[in-house]
Amino acid sequence: MKKLIYYFLTTTTLAVTFLVTNMMKVDSKPLGINLKFDTKTQTIQGSTGGPINSKGCGYIASSPNHVINIPKRVDYMRLTVQASGGQPTLLVRGPSSKDSFCVLGDAVSGFKPEMSGVWEPGEYKIYIGDLTGKNHRFTLNISTK
Repeated sequence: MKKLIYYFLTTTTLAVTFLVTNMMKVDSKPLGINLKFDTKTQTIQGSTGGPINSKGCGYIASSPNHVINIPKRVDYMRLTVQASGGQPTLLVRGPSSKDSFCVLGDAVSGFKPEMSGVWEPGEYKIYIGDLTGKNHRFTLNISTK
C-alpha cells in the first residue's frame, strides 16, 4: 500500500512535462504538427472545457487538446496551464489505461494547474478542462527545464 501511495504521489507530483509530440490539437481541431523534443518551452493554445463531465476534473472535450508520445524516459518535464478565465483543470491520461492524473486550478495556484516530474515512455493524452463548464482561452506550456 505504501508503495502504491508513493507511486501515485510521485507520479502525480512529478509527472507531466513531456516530450516529442505526435499530434497537436488547438480548439479540438487536429493540426497534425510534429514537435521535436527540445529543452526549450513549447506552447500550445486552445479552448478549455467541453461537453463531457470527467467526474472530478471538470468538463473536458471529447478528444484530447494535446497528445504526446514519449519514446524514452524523461527525467523532468513540467506542464503548466494558464487560462483567460474560469477554473481550469489539467487531466493527463496514459500511458496505461489505468493512469489518470488530475490537477485543479485554484486560488492558491493562481488558477494555473501545474504538474511536473518524471515521465515514462508511452502516449499521454492531455485535456484542459474547466470546473465551471465554460470555455476560455488557454495556454499550455511544456518545459523540460
